[in-house]
Amino acid sequence: MHKIQNKLIQGTLLLTIAGFTTRLIGFLYRIFLTDILGTNLLGIYQLVFPVYSICFTIYGAGIQTAISQLIASNVGTDSVKARKDFSILKCGLFASLVLALSLTAVITLFAEPIAASLLLEPSCAPYLKILCLLFPFCGISACINGYFYGKEDAKIPAVTQIIEQLFRVFSVCLLCSLLTADPETGCRLAVFGLVIGEAASCFYNCYQLYRSIKICPKNRTEQNQKNHIKKTASTLLFLAFTLTTTKLVISVLHSAEAVFIPAALKKFGCSASDALSIYGILSGIALPFIMFPSTVTNSFAVMLLPAIAQAQAAHRKKAIQNYVTISCKYCLLIGYLFTCLFLIFGKEFGYYIFQSKDAGIYICVLSWLCPFLYLSTTFTSIINGLGKTQFTFLITIISLMIKIYFLIVLVPKYGIHSYLIGSLISQIAMTLLEGIFLRDYLSFAMNKFFLIPGISLILLGYGGKAVYQCLPAPANGLQNCLLLGGISLVICGLYTIVLFLSGCVDKNDWNRKKEVC
Repeated sequence: MHKIQNKLIQGTLLLTIAGFTTRLIGFLYRIFLTDILGTNLLGIYQLVFPVYSICFTIYGAGIQTAISQLIASNVGTDSVKARKDFSILKCGLFASLVLALSLTAVITLFAEPIAASLLLEPSCAPYLKILCLLFPFCGISACINGYFYGKEDAKIPAVTQIIEQLFRVFSVCLLCSLLTADPETGCRLAVFGLVIGEAASCFYNCYQLYRSIKICPKNRTEQNQKNHIKKTASTLLFLAFTLTTTKLVISVLHSAEAVFIPAALKKFGCSASDALSIYGILSGIALPFIMFPSTVTNSFAVMLLPAIAQAQAAHRKKAIQNYVTISCKYCLLIGYLFTCLFLIFGKEFGYYIFQSKDAGIYICVLSWLCPFLYLSTTFTSIINGLGKTQFTFLITIISLMIKIYFLIVLVPKYGIHSYLIGSLISQIAMTLLEGIFLRDYLSFAMNKFFLIPGISLILLGYGGKAVYQCLPAPANGLQNCLLLGGISLVICGLYTIVLFLSGCVDKNDWNRKKEVC
């Protein structure tokens, strides 16, 4: 890893490795949870995450991004920059802890009305009381990760992801085995596992922060120091407030969308149990499966924001153009590949991995999301790095309103498939609007961005499907999964070779040091 000089690529690779590791563990963990909880309780378990998402947005997401952005744009000598960076981190930690502890108290006291009135599922109340215990740990980790992201050092956040996932999964599996848990107890343990994972990763983060921070002696008077702290705090809090407000509105809409899905399905005619089961399959199986490959683009997006902020501060437009164009190309290439795999083998993945035909159908329909979803992730990060958070806010609101319209108006009439179509339309709209905003930074060749990868995947996809159908049927589900995985890997390998031979992938894309680094 030390041979890679470009910090953006180095950080992306580290986060990608960590992301794939955690998602693979999480993928196996999903299968375990599905067996322990059943689809009904899995749906209830998934319903606590809208509350988690809203609360994290308040105490962590905006503050983390603000810390990362301010540290990335800091200038000065090493000693001055170190003091500024540490001041930013301290202010962020204080604000995050105050908010996290306050929200923990609020959720503990009002879990029942929140579950009944907001989540429309009173049985979620005991799980919310457990969930809120992780808020302080999560807030501290978010701030420390933001500090390292701002320094373009992804090693600590990457290891943090793995530690959190390992402790969560191991603790839940161990407790369920020791206690021979019934489904309801298993659901409580699954939520408690979230707390254990966040606590473990928080302690690791604090230890690494203690080891890495070296603050030089202060060279200013006490009064100047106070003025500096006030200025740092006001700058951080203003940026964090702006980002948090934007993210909070978006998070609330996302959470409303999650809560409305079971309610809309009940209006369509599903029983309460069936509605929760469909929601559990969609949000707990199909969507995480579709999101699994986005580890690469998510990691890239995290590292892009500070890189774009630095380029913007230095007025290096050419560097920004290279970031936008190259990230667009690779997100599309990755998106095309997984659209092909999920479309061709989605039904088999759902049936043989999760023993659910519905999951397979949802995976097939949602496969069309991949190019737009992965591309939009990086576009959003780039626009935020340019300081245009209000634009991403507006676009995201438009996208979410499209989905909510389909959910409220069409799902009660036509069922869950209309929601899947609405998700695709809203994601396409979001990606196109962001692309229009970044059009001055984009340049692409039609054949390398669209024609060559598209034609090659059509041929490889149908060829792979034909091979799968011609081979003798495996004796069991595990052998079928291995066969599907093997054919998918062959398609990936051949696709990569085609991209290199045709020049769609150029090993020199990230070696333009004068323009990008």
